[in-house]
Amino acid sequence: MIARCCLTAVLLLASVISAAAAPLDVTGTWSPKYWTLRISLHQQGDQVWGFGGAKDFWFRGRWDGDRLLLVSTNFNPARKGTCTPRGLFALSGKTVTSLDALWVRDPQKPLRGPWARVSPDAGQATDYPYAQELTQCGFLRTYELSFATASDQLQGTDWPLLAAVADVLKKNAAQKIEVSGHTDSTGDAKKNQELSERRAASVKNILVERYGADAQRITTKGWGASQPIADNQAVDGKALNRRVEIVVSH
Repeated sequence: MIARCCLTAVLLLASVISAAAAPLDVTGTWSPKYWTLRISLHQQGDQVWGFGGAKDFWFRGRWDGDRLLLVSTNFNPARKGTCTPRGLFALSGKTVTSLDALWVRDPQKPLRGPWARVSPDAGQATDYPYAQELTQCGFLRTYELSFATASDQLQGTDWPLLAAVADVLKKNAAQKIEVSGHTDSTGDAKKNQELSERRAASVKNILVERYGADAQRITTKGWGASQPIADNQAVDGKALNRRVEIVVSH
């Protein structure tokens, strides 16, 4: 009886821990402060993507622990044209009715304000146009590519973003890219530099070995913590600074 009770308690505890670790499902239509735009977001696991307007404002990212990191970019994948980065968002909260948000467009003037979910209905999901963003904008700042702390092993088993990047390279024999790794400022600067280099190399290896990209047209660069895009003194800022960037090179 005691053993059975103990087993039940362990199973219940594991269930609670698992539920606590699962990210909020933010699928729905959202209204952010400072924007008149309504944003439709879809979620699968810890990956989040969506759009606003006439499918010319795009949002993508993932949950990093209890923080949702999103890249926002204004471009129209249906036609060639301009591309305007709209900034980065770090969102957090305990319910899907409202999320606290840090919006970083100008690193010197970050803005805070809530995102409110106006409906749980996000409409029909649309595949994210990674290839068009890379082609039109010239770079992909990514949070979809994640690593465990101090690790250079890319987490997950499938990366649609990398599949799209490889496809761009295959379709354009003259195209070259650089994969850049960035860390936050926690810990030793030299170790961060080395870690960022290894992470960039890891992404290149997957592009080549998993998706068949030409290794000769991919260079890598590690920046460590030398190129922050947000405040390294804040938890949200550190999370936004940990990233991989894929940049078109010439």
